[in-house]
Amino acid sequence: MSEIAVPTLWMSIVVESAAIQIWQAWADRSEVTELRVHPSVYRAVARARPGEVEHGYPLMLLGLELIQDEAVRVYEPVAVRG
Repeated sequence: MSEIAVPTLWMSIVVESAAIQIWQAWADRSEVTELRVHPSVYRAVARARPGEVEHGYPLMLLGLELIQDEAVRVYEPVAVRG
């Protein structure tokens, strides 16, 4: 499968979508445990935070650990409720 380029400018769409899901979960009094993202999004965040990757820390976005998931569409992250 070829890599999908995710320009930095478009990362705002991913962040906004994730934030909406997180707020909806909180409104339902649910806890959000992780954020599942397309591997291209994960790689874009990893490029922006090389120090976290080098030190073996989990990649985080909006306070949630990013999990790569091929089943997730590029601009449709999934906030996993616990």
